[in-house]
Amino acid sequence: MKHAFFSRFAPALLTALAATAVLGETSARAQQPYPQPYPQQQPYPQQPYPQQQPYPQQPYPQQPYPQQQPYPQQPYPQQQPYPQPYPQQPYPQQPYPQQPPPPPPRNAQRSDGEFGFLIGTSAAYGVGTGVAIDLLAKTTDPGIAVIAPITLGLAVPGAMFAVDYYAPFHRGVPASISAGLLLGAVEGVAISGTQWQLTAGDRGERWSVGAYGALTFLGATGGGIGGYFFGEFARPDPRTLLFVSSGGAWGALTGAALGLGAGTGDFPKAADPAAVLGLLLYNGGIAGTGALSFFWTPSYTSMKAMWAGYALGALAGCLVYPFYIGSDSDPRHGLIANALGGLAGIGVGAALTFRSRDPDQVSTWKPPFQVGLAPSPNGGATLSAYGQW
Repeated sequence: MKHAFFSRFAPALLTALAATAVLGETSARAQQPYPQPYPQQQPYPQQPYPQQQPYPQQPYPQQPYPQQQPYPQQPYPQQQPYPQPYPQQPYPQQPYPQQPPPPPPRNAQRSDGEFGFLIGTSAAYGVGTGVAIDLLAKTTDPGIAVIAPITLGLAVPGAMFAVDYYAPFHRGVPASISAGLLLGAVEGVAISGTQWQLTAGDRGERWSVGAYGALTFLGATGGGIGGYFFGEFARPDPRTLLFVSSGGAWGALTGAALGLGAGTGDFPKAADPAAVLGLLLYNGGIAGTGALSFFWTPSYTSMKAMWAGYALGALAGCLVYPFYIGSDSDPRHGLIANALGGLAGIGVGAALTFRSRDPDQVSTWKPPFQVGLAPSPNGGATLSAYGQW
């Protein structure tokens, strides 16, 4: 029965197995085509490569775009040179490095020229002091009278040399001392002359010659001391000292002219106003130019112009004298025009050259000749003078 059942269903079972095998092969075969598209996809990457060939041709229209970029970028670097002048600021910086260096070395130490000038003026001061001593002592023996002038004429310059050797003078101090000695000596002479004038004609008792010499010595000594302190305080330029000295001269000349023009009567009494005004304006000129020198240092060109203006102005005042011809007026009054014309000429010369500068405005001044005193190796000292005459 089992055998008959198996034999009956055996063909069906075999058929089912065969169908299953066929279906398995069919399904296997049906699964094999799926990897076939992978090689079929090879043309896809090949097609874009030739199709992408025109894409690199697109840089040609794209080239102007990168080329246009430098055009806006080029003006920006080209504009950089325009701000370059801003870092190029040496123009305001040039005066600053130039102005500070000159003053320190020049203000620190005196020049050889002004020290030589001090040696000369101190020698004259020593000789004058010796003469004043002889006048006070009323020395009449020539052999004895020369002792003091010679001794002091060598001792005073030697003392100045020793002081400068151990403690060198600052710039401007020797020249200021020299100017003070000269102006002080003139002050003493002016005071002595005024006293002599006011006592002329038996109008009073005149001082002795020794008193006049002592007064000149005191004036020179006071001027030298004042010049030292003025030099240490102001460290003046030689132009300043020349300006102050010129102020004293202008004051004395103007005062004398005004005094003679305003005087009346006969001489010597008529000269009294000239002596007094000359002395007063001499000191006024020194004080005025000394105060002005703190604010303005005239150049040598300005000094020449002011002296030329003073001379031309004084000469221009002479135009008034022809009008005295046939007149009963005192022609001495015309000196007032000369004095005022000289003052006006000084003002015009200063105004025209107020901003003038000398080419060597910062250079040191040197006199036409120089005097030196140096110790000798074998003892003693050597006095030398050199320059141009």
